[in-house]
Amino acid sequence: MNVDLRCTLCGSEKKPFPPVARCDKCGGILDYVYDYLEIKLPYSDRRGMWRYRPILPPISEENIVSMGEGGTPLREAKELAEAMGGGKVLLNDETANPTNSYRDRAASLIVSNALDVGAKKLICASYGNFGASAAAYCAKAKIKCTIITPRNVNVSKLAQMYIYGGHIVRSGDVIDDAIAEAERAADGYYQATPELNPLSVEAQKTISHEVLEACRNVDVIIVPTGTGNTAYSIWKGVKECLTLGVVDHIPRMVLVQPDGCATLINEGGKVRVRRVEKPATAASPLVSLMPAYGLLAARAVEESGGFIVTVTDREIIEAEKLLAKAEGIFSEPASAASVACLRKMKDEGFIDHSEVAVCLITASGLKDPYIIDALADGGRRGVKSRGGFKTKFEILRFLEIGESYGYEIWKSIGKRLSIQAVYQHLGELQERGLIEEYYRGRRKYFKLTQRGRRVLRALEEVSLIF
Repeated sequence: MNVDLRCTLCGSEKKPFPPVARCDKCGGILDYVYDYLEIKLPYSDRRGMWRYRPILPPISEENIVSMGEGGTPLREAKELAEAMGGGKVLLNDETANPTNSYRDRAASLIVSNALDVGAKKLICASYGNFGASAAAYCAKAKIKCTIITPRNVNVSKLAQMYIYGGHIVRSGDVIDDAIAEAERAADGYYQATPELNPLSVEAQKTISHEVLEACRNVDVIIVPTGTGNTAYSIWKGVKECLTLGVVDHIPRMVLVQPDGCATLINEGGKVRVRRVEKPATAASPLVSLMPAYGLLAARAVEESGGFIVTVTDREIIEAEKLLAKAEGIFSEPASAASVACLRKMKDEGFIDHSEVAVCLITASGLKDPYIIDALADGGRRGVKSRGGFKTKFEILRFLEIGESYGYEIWKSIGKRLSIQAVYQHLGELQERGLIEEYYRGRRKYFKLTQRGRRVLRALEEVSLIF
């Protein structure tokens, strides 16, 4: 297949590999271009992201590193829609990926290319999600992984990176600082930073292909936006779907940002990119001083007839709770921004109840600091209980050794609580999906779920860090 890298500003072309993000002539973003006349539908009989291999840059079959990324659910959110006054709402649930983030798509393609070019070590800058993804896929590929993170990355995401064997370097206060450091330190490394490697766009555009194949009458796609890399990825996938005849119209692109870090603004009917000096938001993955893909994200909004929307942290947290209670999806705050945006736009009449809206849910709330509060008794009652947390932690560690029943679990924690209290903790762990029960004869046994194992690993890493 004929594929090249082309500058989105001056049109200059480069060979496709090694992947480089910036044009050496004008500084514009480089993007992969294809001869779409060569591409035939259906794409392939594979499952997940690699089903779209015909519209991805070529990778040797033997070097494909996959853990089942992609093929994520597109869920109809009836309860959520009802809470917003009606209409059809679809949730693209990227929490179902192997490390619970949409960045697994990018990591799969990027690490596969790293193997293709013979790389032995890889470097990337990340606020957390891509760092965890890269570390996991590098572990599978036996490539050394160094992750540059801002100093304020939360401990849950750091724990994920550690558990997969990533080497973490803290640098600067925002993702822009970490990206700059990853560029400076890249000599001898394969550069995997999404904003510096155009393969990230190619992998992430498959989200649009999945969504629009599943529902061809989408009117609006809402994307949480920081550096603009994800927004442009979704837009590129949308345009490809139109070119290939998957859809016959383009949905409006709505990009949502925290109001404390709005680098894209509407001005005189155009979208302008500006620098933000003092960002302030709890949705840290959406923080960027000057978005690397800002111009392309702005172009996506203008070409699709879309909008730039800002939401407050309060609106984000309220949306996070609503999403969990209405649809059973626990997202991180950055993901919930898309739901907050939809609610706001419906309230203000910018999205009609007759329209089909898709919210991109990028990553799980288990990547957020709420991981510890979710285990604490206070997570449900509103009162923090560190004693309750310690007991649950001990129960999880005991069940990691092997499946057991209530009396044995009670003995394992030293009989310091009543057996009734232990059963209460077991019930709460079940409610959170961390353990499950089954029967051997007439005796009830408990065992860890996969989610429980992930939470336990993260908590153990946190205890080592601190």
